[in-house]
Amino acid sequence: MSRRHLAPLALLLAGALVACSNSTPAPATQVIPKTESEIVSAIDTAKVRKTLTVGVDNPHYLFHHDVLVALDRGYFKEVGIDNVTIVTTEDPLPGLIGGSLDLALYDTDTTIAAGVKSRTQLRMLSIYLGGEANILGVRQGINTPQDLRGKTITGGQFGSRNDFLVRKLIRDAGMNPDTDVKIVSTGGQSNSRLQAILSGTVDGAGIQLRHKGMLEAQGGKFLLQETAQVPQVGWSAGKLLAESPETVAAFLQATLKARQFIVDPQNKDAVLNLMAAKGFQIPQEFKDAYADENAPDYHTRDGGFETADMDKFVTDQINFKVVPSGTNWRQWVDLMPLWRAQKALGLPLRPAIGGFQ
Repeated sequence: MSRRHLAPLALLLAGALVACSNSTPAPATQVIPKTESEIVSAIDTAKVRKTLTVGVDNPHYLFHHDVLVALDRGYFKEVGIDNVTIVTTEDPLPGLIGGSLDLALYDTDTTIAAGVKSRTQLRMLSIYLGGEANILGVRQGINTPQDLRGKTITGGQFGSRNDFLVRKLIRDAGMNPDTDVKIVSTGGQSNSRLQAILSGTVDGAGIQLRHKGMLEAQGGKFLLQETAQVPQVGWSAGKLLAESPETVAAFLQATLKARQFIVDPQNKDAVLNLMAAKGFQIPQEFKDAYADENAPDYHTRDGGFETADMDKFVTDQINFKVVPSGTNWRQWVDLMPLWRAQKALGLPLRPAIGGFQ
């Protein structure tokens, strides 16, 4: 997953917006039910906001198709929402905290950190991408880890998770990332890192599953690859959660229903045709990666996560100084809307209620 790591900017803006955000009451501490029977799944459409504006930071269709499929198939109408507008922006957190955005799809760690720093009503709601594909792609002529010696590699910005992951791949391959290769810091998302390989700017870089065909067409390859369960990207809300929790539950129910449609391989053509009709450029390499990028263990089918995975992820990000030391992430999530949506769709509750009691 291509992580943006605009955490310093996001946290700075979060602090700047805290004064105006405090005018809206923060959501009450989340209520943890004792049993699933206490969760009311039915949506009261009379309490649901009819129009919403959501922020998404990545232009790749994968980050838009839950909302667009839900609109196209009428799932939002079923729960009382008439229209959802998507705003693509590098950093949706200022708009979410300030109130111009109702929900945002963004990095879990950065969102939690912004909530801690701003002390606003910002809360994580559910997970969108729960799998992390850690891939080192290399140019033509590099065939073994030993061929990396002396070569120029990038994982993105120094200190980012991508940078950490590329160093881990090199270390796991039996090499020292500090002495055996030359690691450089670069900006941009994974598409930019792919172009850096293809142009010869670097010899290898951390890239994504969808880049395999384009890289191989130029003689390159995926040299090193690991996967893990990391609850890295998800939906969050601020003022909307305080003012209309019913709307948040309705939004998650509609988009998770769309998710069930999307992850079914039989619906691949229908989804891709819809996204192409919406103006997304989807080269054959992206089409070929559909099954991998929409696999239920990557594009999380139920919006949930395991508490142990979140514990590890947040601990890692505290060590990287992305999340403030001492953060208890459980204080910065509200799972009731997710649990309501999961129950309505007949999905098991995940995380389990017992992990929060």
